[in-house]
Amino acid sequence: MTATLEADEVDPAAVGEQPEDHHRRRLAYNPALDGIRGLAVGAVLLFHNGFPWARGGYLGVSTFFTLSGFLITSLLVGEYQRSRGISLTNFWARRMRRLLPASAVTLGALLVSMVIWDHLWQKELPGDVAASALQVANWHFLLDNRSYGALFAAPSPALHFWSLAIEEQFYWVFPLLTAGVLYLARGSLRIYAAVLVALLAVSGGLTLLYRDRPDTVYYATPIRMGEILVGALLAVAVSRGLLVGSARLRPFIVAAGFAALGASAWAWWNVEQSSVVLTKGFLLAYAFASGCLVLAACVPGPLRRALSFEPLRLLGLVSYGVYLFHWPIYLVLNRKRADDLFDPLGWQPRGWGLFVVRLVPTLLLAALSYWVLEQPIRRGRWFKLPTLAPALAFGSVAAVVVVAAIVPTSVAPPPKDQFQLTLEQMAAADKKIKEREAAMPADALHTMFFGDSAALTMAAGTGEWGLRTKKLLLVGSGNSTQLGCGIGRGGERRQFNLVSTVPDKCLSWDGEWGQEIDRYPGLQVAVLLTGSWDVIDRKLPGDDQWRGFGDPVFDEYMRGEIKGATEALLAKGLTVVWLTTPPLHFGYGFEPPPEHQDPPDAPKRIAILNDMLREVAATHPRTAVIEFGQHFAAMPKAENDRLRPDGVHVELEKSYEVARWLGPRLLAAIEKVGGPSPDSGK
Repeated sequence: MTATLEADEVDPAAVGEQPEDHHRRRLAYNPALDGIRGLAVGAVLLFHNGFPWARGGYLGVSTFFTLSGFLITSLLVGEYQRSRGISLTNFWARRMRRLLPASAVTLGALLVSMVIWDHLWQKELPGDVAASALQVANWHFLLDNRSYGALFAAPSPALHFWSLAIEEQFYWVFPLLTAGVLYLARGSLRIYAAVLVALLAVSGGLTLLYRDRPDTVYYATPIRMGEILVGALLAVAVSRGLLVGSARLRPFIVAAGFAALGASAWAWWNVEQSSVVLTKGFLLAYAFASGCLVLAACVPGPLRRALSFEPLRLLGLVSYGVYLFHWPIYLVLNRKRADDLFDPLGWQPRGWGLFVVRLVPTLLLAALSYWVLEQPIRRGRWFKLPTLAPALAFGSVAAVVVVAAIVPTSVAPPPKDQFQLTLEQMAAADKKIKEREAAMPADALHTMFFGDSAALTMAAGTGEWGLRTKKLLLVGSGNSTQLGCGIGRGGERRQFNLVSTVPDKCLSWDGEWGQEIDRYPGLQVAVLLTGSWDVIDRKLPGDDQWRGFGDPVFDEYMRGEIKGATEALLAKGLTVVWLTTPPLHFGYGFEPPPEHQDPPDAPKRIAILNDMLREVAATHPRTAVIEFGQHFAAMPKAENDRLRPDGVHVELEKSYEVARWLGPRLLAAIEKVGGPSPDSGK
């Protein structure tokens, strides 16, 4: 999001009737290009606010990439044609002076906020800040397996620096390439354009090569460089007077620009991050549409006038600061904090209201940064170029990196989440299993839970209930319940635009369950609970279509998985008890919480899942179902929220309360299907 055009730099947008002379002159400022910036950053603002109709607004970043390639190539080519050379030192000094002050302030503020508010951000923030300061944030997030699609589920306030890193890497490498090629080609723009086309082909080839790895396509510099190269090629064409210099072509260019604007708006509305088209060349196709829009802004006509609309132009003028500041502000002013802030007024901001609450401080800070920080440094009012700019820039980066290394040692470690605590509790209990078994009556049921993280937290409370009543001994459930795993195996899954491959550890009932059962020869009962990971969208192994419950293909697949898991446990001689899935409210624990349920038809899917559980239980011996889901569905919302504050998991501290309801029904269900059972208890 760093495309800028300084007043003393070449702007091909101002080409008039003498295209052969335009590269020899410093030309006027074009407000329409700032209008494009305003549109692009506006799309990002709407997307990050969570509007479902702006699901493709993240593509505004791609527009910035193409615009940046166009402007920077225009500057470099123009300089070479004027002076037969390119001053790399001056170019890099201008870039640093323009970009680093505001980004250093943003990153420094994030570190300060981490010290002042101990747990405002996640523990990974110092590393995120250091990578952002060193201009490698995109590689940092890629190698750390943090998908951009997960920004609503696991937000880093520095995540948006991935795009800045790509542009900054471009600013370091591309001028060297341009200077070298033009020198060797003796200024031939044809040869230079051929090199750019070859690089664009490489970018397209890498997109197809990594089409099955969406995060790589999204983050990797060589792949995203294609969108910048489209702008660079456009700049070469304009520089040679091939397009905007022809009065006959202008009506067609304007028409293409309007078509490109319509196509961009359609993409901002429709192309969500999980769309498979992104990894199959769509980003390059979108870049060509952005190129048409940029080109149309360079010729007189109605589109150029529309893009010069003053509010849009002003937003584009401060777009760099808006992009830098908006995401941390959005995270601080999440729905909960906004509710708390405006509670005295009796107002809970939602939708456009929440957007305005976030937008106002974003614009104020961006305007303040532009006039007080960015412009004075950019114009040399505080120091002159190039003497101090590089030293100040590198000094600010070094300071941010050093502070990022120090902050973790000065901030208290974040509290352990309930899953860590539960696993530790389970491990401690498992070490005392012989001691606990000796204290139990002979008819106490040896029980193990299987399933996902919801099964894990419920197992903890049930184990405590069993100890207190002497009716049940919980064994090994810390290993047989896998975080992030449902009953369905393999393929890919999608939630809140986050696409991920189902981990290998989720093949549990195919082998790992059996190994865990064999560790406890006295085991009698298997309790299963699934839901959240099986209800969301999934691509089945060998299938290229997103499916869910209600789709006949998916229903057949999941019926087979449920049946297979049941029979695998029965084959071990266990009595099997399925717990039906409660209503799920995905995203209650996210910061910021999502505006809408995903998938929107989750209640229907849960109903189909629970019907399958009942069907499988009815057709297998020693298999029972407990209506765990109906228990939560019948609760008042306030009680449900108290027990499951994230909308999915029974909180560890509350799981014993739920187990007091579940325990007696578990014993009764086992007795009903002919399994071993002690007397009913409380």
